[in-house]
Amino acid sequence: MQLKQKVCRTLHTEISLDEDGILWLRPDANSDLGLDEVTACFDTYREMGIGPNNKVLQVIDAQKDVTMDREGREYAAQHGNDFFIASAIISTNLSIRLIVNFFNLFYKTKTVPFKLFGNEESAKRWLLKFREEL
Repeated sequence: MQLKQKVCRTLHTEISLDEDGILWLRPDANSDLGLDEVTACFDTYREMGIGPNNKVLQVIDAQKDVTMDREGREYAAQHGNDFFIASAIISTNLSIRLIVNFFNLFYKTKTVPFKLFGNEESAKRWLLKFREEL
């Protein structure tokens, strides 16, 4: 897998690749991930060389207060399959937990498994199982 860049930035999110090739999204504290921000993230993935022929594992670090509007969720649900093998989100926040549960029920993300974790270790351990299956 050849990716063009290791660290990028949108208006509200740092996007990076770690040593295992896992894509990390780290939204700024108190960010609202609306449609503009979500599409900017997906544009950044394309610029990094991620896409249908070069999918990655993803971690969304939502340990800071972050919100995501309906349009952002819909865009991510519609396009995530072209970019991700599996996605993990890290948060202990109840509102984030509710959003993840809603996302999984409403958008039926079975093609891209999406799961919530309380820490980085368990999220990475779960994601790396998908790499073993490839």
